[in-house]
Amino acid sequence: MFPMVPYHALPRLHERMKADTPVPYASTWAAYREILPALWRQRRQPEWFVQRQLPTSAKAYRPEFHGDVIASPAE
Repeated sequence: MFPMVPYHALPRLHERMKADTPVPYASTWAAYREILPALWRQRRQPEWFVQRQLPTSAKAYRPEFHGDVIASPAE
């Protein structure tokens, strides 16, 4: 999503955007429990996809993520 963010700014970016993303899976196995049935279903219905639930606080677009605020090493 943000390929130009330098590595040293990633923790700050993560903190700023985690309220706008789905809850992470508890484990790799938990992710596979959702992925594998989805792949099987997509063989019959290619247009089907897994829709993760976003938190109610999630915003569709955050313009502050696209400026020099994240990329600036001075902060």
